[in-house]
Amino acid sequence: MARTEERTAADSTATCRYTFDPARRTEAHLQTTWECPHDAYGDSDYCCFHMSRDERASNDVSPDEIVERIKTNLESGDVRDNEYVGADLPHLSLTYQDINGGTNHVLNFQYADIEGLDITHGRLEQGLNLRGATVGALKFEGATLGGLLDADGLSVEGVFAAYETTFREDVSLEGASFHGEVDCDEATFADDTSFAGATFHGVAHFRNAETTGTSHVLDDHVSFADVEFRDDASFRQATFQYVTFENAGFRAESDFEHTAFEGDTRFGGVVFDRMADFDEARFYDDVCFEEARFKALAEFRGVEFEGGSRTTNDDVTFEAAIFEGEADFKLARFRFADFKDASFRGKFNLDRAQFDARADCHRIEVGGAATLERVEFRDGVTFDGSRFDGDVVGVEAEFHGDADFVDVTFRSRVRFTEARFLEDATFRESEFQDAAIFRGTLFEGEAKHLEENACFDETTFEALADFQSSSFTNGSFESVTFHDESDFRESEFHNGVEFRVLSGGSADTYVDLTKATVEGGHVVIAGDTAVIYDLTKATIGDVSLESEGSEHELLDHFRFCLTNFDHFDFSDHHAYLERNDWNVHGFLGDESSGRYDVEMTSEVVEETYRKAQDSADAVGDTPAMREFEFKRYFYNRRKNLDIVLREYSLNTWGRAKKASSVGLNFFMQLTCGYGNRLPRIAVWTFLLPAVFGVLYVLGGPLQTQAGVVWEAEQPATTLFEGLYYSYISFSTIGYGDIGPVGWLAKILAAGQGMLNGLFFTLLTFTLFKRVLGGS
Repeated sequence: MARTEERTAADSTATCRYTFDPARRTEAHLQTTWECPHDAYGDSDYCCFHMSRDERASNDVSPDEIVERIKTNLESGDVRDNEYVGADLPHLSLTYQDINGGTNHVLNFQYADIEGLDITHGRLEQGLNLRGATVGALKFEGATLGGLLDADGLSVEGVFAAYETTFREDVSLEGASFHGEVDCDEATFADDTSFAGATFHGVAHFRNAETTGTSHVLDDHVSFADVEFRDDASFRQATFQYVTFENAGFRAESDFEHTAFEGDTRFGGVVFDRMADFDEARFYDDVCFEEARFKALAEFRGVEFEGGSRTTNDDVTFEAAIFEGEADFKLARFRFADFKDASFRGKFNLDRAQFDARADCHRIEVGGAATLERVEFRDGVTFDGSRFDGDVVGVEAEFHGDADFVDVTFRSRVRFTEARFLEDATFRESEFQDAAIFRGTLFEGEAKHLEENACFDETTFEALADFQSSSFTNGSFESVTFHDESDFRESEFHNGVEFRVLSGGSADTYVDLTKATVEGGHVVIAGDTAVIYDLTKATIGDVSLESEGSEHELLDHFRFCLTNFDHFDFSDHHAYLERNDWNVHGFLGDESSGRYDVEMTSEVVEETYRKAQDSADAVGDTPAMREFEFKRYFYNRRKNLDIVLREYSLNTWGRAKKASSVGLNFFMQLTCGYGNRLPRIAVWTFLLPAVFGVLYVLGGPLQTQAGVVWEAEQPATTLFEGLYYSYISFSTIGYGDIGPVGWLAKILAAGQGMLNGLFFTLLTFTLFKRVLGGS
């Protein structure tokens, strides 16, 4: 220990000649030169406290004698008698001793050099000042320090043992340096405590330590601000009130498992070089990890962040924190949580975590996998502007409040299988660069505003978009881009959906709504896009279809196959249907691709038109109903014709029945259009007898009493008579003034009576369908 020696020749008193000049120590707290107040020892120029070690040995000054002198000085009323500034002392043992000098004078060992100080199981009521001192080993195990411990700048060369020690007054070890192990297990710090700026070179244990303090001011309660832990540090099961670790550095592993933080806690700017273990810790008030840096695994499994009563503050904030390794929050529980601008370069695990209040995850970056499996957000959560480089697994995740994923980039696979969005969810302007799986997901939301419900407006899906078996109250896919297949099989849109899909490349964009239910909404075909909506076995209700100038006909973009039209209104599309001969099953897609669930056979097309007919009839759209009925019977004939020609297992009688059905179907189409072509049956009814009339005047077996046209003197009169005979025969009037002569004429005349009944029946049938509007 450096010492300053100043003595004059004229001075002959017995006072110790030692002085301490603070100018020689830049970190010294003393303002003026300190002079030793103690008497010189024997013939020495110095007291026993400031003697050199060799001089003490030559004078037989033992450590016990020094301890006794210290205890004696405690009885003195002069405060200076307890000052030992700059002393060079041996190991001082005060074990099992109750030291109470009856005064409140502080034992002042500032800048002393002490081989060791041991108060194990002792009691020291006076304060202890070790500012700037150097101590070989400092032991307080089981001791009670009733006064303050002022040890700023202390250097402990050996162990610092404070196991089960009770510090009843303030403890200040700011800037201290601990070169050996520090053991503060089960220690009690009953008042304000500070290790700010200290350096722990060895292992530091504060396991099951307890701090209470008296102030609610964070900076003067328990402070580990700017502390550097160069070896393992353990605070397992410790209890803190208001504590700060701001800007601390943990160079080895840190253990806060089962630690209780009962007041405000700050870890802002802290750096963890190795694993940081906070498993099962409890934060009962607000906690800050702003700009903290975790270079290895950060474990927060089962942690509870309860927060304080100040609802305007974040209960826990990791704003701008950096996690270079895995961040594991499995089974953690949060209230208000702020992860804004945080960077997760490894995995981000929120498996079964629970957020009881708002969660702010604006602009976070996740380099590894993000596990949101069975996470529960009971209030709103926002990931706006975030980026996920690894897989996102949100299986069975629950979002009870609004969920915002606006302008988010997902670079790997995303799975929200069977997730539940119970309020509004938006993925607007987001980008999915790999498969996006929302299979079985529930988008319940609120029905009051479509754009605020399940919103994927302006979103880009560069790979598979799988919404199979999902359920939407409302869904919005305005200006969405699908570069690959989009699967909405068996999905349900209970109130409606907005589709305006943009082409994602040179190939057709395919929106698979097979077996889906779309109760309402609006589907827009954007100009210059080749988008195909597969509505095979789907159910569509009050859905409006619109084109923005596509080069194809509007309905060509939709594959209607066994589609259930639940009060779908075809009236908006009559003009197109009339131009296209009421064809609804044709579309732009390629039937040979094999991507469709049901092949478009004649039987399937027939059933498709039957469903369309029933829907048109239900909404009172008679023109559409008639035309779809016509199509239905037309494809019924084609179905039966295929059976006749290709079904080899059919017996002769069965084949004959099918053939007759085909013939009757053709006859009904040809004559009355299945009861839907009144002009056609009227022409047949009133012009068919004219055909027979021409035949009757040709002579031979067709000759009648009207004569033969090329033998008559007046051919026109003969032709008129033949027509007259045909019409009265067809109408079954039969005046008898003209009769058949040839054998074939007799057969035709008899047949005309039967044709009269048939054609007039068909005419009446068609007329009544037209008047009554039924099927």
